[in-house]
Amino acid sequence: MKVYVINMERSKSRRVAIQKQLNRLGLSYEIIGAVDGRVMSDEELNDIISIPGEFTKSQAGCMLSHCKVYKAMQESSDEYALVLEDDVLLTDNRLKEMLDKMKPALNDKHITLLTYYWCRENSLVLNKIKPEQKITGSAGDYFLCAPEEVHGIGRAAAYILSKNTAKRILDFHTPKLICQADSWIVYHKEGVIEGVDCLYPMPVTENAQFGSEIGYTRNKVEALGKKLVEKALNMNLPVISTLIKKKRMNFAQNYKNIKLGE
Repeated sequence: MKVYVINMERSKSRRVAIQKQLNRLGLSYEIIGAVDGRVMSDEELNDIISIPGEFTKSQAGCMLSHCKVYKAMQESSDEYALVLEDDVLLTDNRLKEMLDKMKPALNDKHITLLTYYWCRENSLVLNKIKPEQKITGSAGDYFLCAPEEVHGIGRAAAYILSKNTAKRILDFHTPKLICQADSWIVYHKEGVIEGVDCLYPMPVTENAQFGSEIGYTRNKVEALGKKLVEKALNMNLPVISTLIKKKRMNFAQNYKNIKLGE
């Protein structure tokens, strides 16, 4: 499965970090130059959006960047692709093998999220689509799950979609942008996609080197601890690395209020 990485040309450190991860995992990838919405004028922004006030300039640039990926997919022979933003951390050393195992189980008309968050009250409840179908990684077993609700699921930093679904999203945003890149509920309601699937636990998370510390570290001690964790992962020490990744995935599910159904 081909990987597309969205990266701003000037963001060299992010590009180097994600390339290092992908090369180590043996994944084939293409860098897609991100659109910097911040350089748009107000007139340029209003010309490309359908609903005034729906997008900030950065959000519009983000959506345009994802559309560039969808266009590139139309020129590829691959049926599916993994889309990554450049500030993610790939936490499982067997991700390539996992993607190969997942492919037969993917739904052509669904979006499959490898990292996600829940922005509503209570919990996001995920139900295993096929409990007997395990996807084994270096940190344990993963499952493809169906969320009980799509409304409230956010993030477009790591997801799989089909070439056909990419085309439908492109058509949806033609001639003007309608919603933000991670507005999965809008796509669902409008019939652009039939559903959203989530891989649980998440094999992709925020890269602490670039991501926000808000909500993850409460003080300098925790921030230092997080940096040490990143250093251990980058050194790829087998035992320590596996334990850290497993702990991190469990923490991510609890922190983001996500749980498996009974």
